[in-house]
Amino acid sequence: MSPLKLEVLEKSEYNLIFIIEDVSIEMVNALRRIILTEIPVMAIDEVIVLKNDSPLYDEIISHRLGLIPLKTDLSVYKLPQDCDCGGYGCPMCQVSLTCEITNTTNNPLEIYSGDLNSNDPKIIPVHPKIPIVKIDKKDKVIIEAYAILGKAKDHAKWQAVSNVAFRYLPIIEFNEKEITDPEEINLIVKTCPEDLYSSKNEKTLELKEDYWKSCTLCNSCEHNSNGKIKLSHKKDAYIFSIESDGVLPFDILIKETFKIFNGKIEEFMTKLEELEIES
Repeated sequence: MSPLKLEVLEKSEYNLIFIIEDVSIEMVNALRRIILTEIPVMAIDEVIVLKNDSPLYDEIISHRLGLIPLKTDLSVYKLPQDCDCGGYGCPMCQVSLTCEITNTTNNPLEIYSGDLNSNDPKIIPVHPKIPIVKIDKKDKVIIEAYAILGKAKDHAKWQAVSNVAFRYLPIIEFNEKEITDPEEINLIVKTCPEDLYSSKNEKTLELKEDYWKSCTLCNSCEHNSNGKIKLSHKKDAYIFSIESDGVLPFDILIKETFKIFNGKIEEFMTKLEELEIES
């Protein structure tokens, strides 16, 4: 079996795109599902509204607070069910965030996620300008909120990423000498949704060198060329993309993914051995 190959195409604070080769589609999908549903992150789970002069109900404000992405430190905090306190709430599994604001101006005042004060400077909203509620002059809002670790399979507010997906690594092949009709070339160029083709004086069809970064295997070029363009994909090679909202750095996200993946394999082997002993 060939060793797994990785090539990073794009990496930024919120996006990671890489090519993964020599791995089965089942494993790639398993990694996608773990990233999407099993990585624990912080989110507000309990809200106490002490004062609310805003036009929104307490329940709506609580719902908005729960969906604010919070930066997470997995090296410090534990899942409530794994904590020594049994999930009742302690500094090892719970973070307190408070907000007490009075509008002393003569204009409406917007309250943002950055107005939440955390008892842990590492566990704060990813973005300070997420709107929560607007209050009128002389109105007041006092809120206590408690954030805990959780998993997206229990609730979407604990989702570690905004999106994660993979697709086949495309391969496009054609002979320039076979495609000479200007109308045909123009049709291929115009109908490609990812703008991968161009032409010189409508006489020669050209393909971008890095077409595989954008090609979605839509098959329009193959169809409009009457089969002169051959569209396929590389076996056991995929373009994997992760879009994050910033709650976890990508290096920690990937390490946690394989930690969970290996844990599931070990659990499966243990259960299998137990069954063999019983039989």
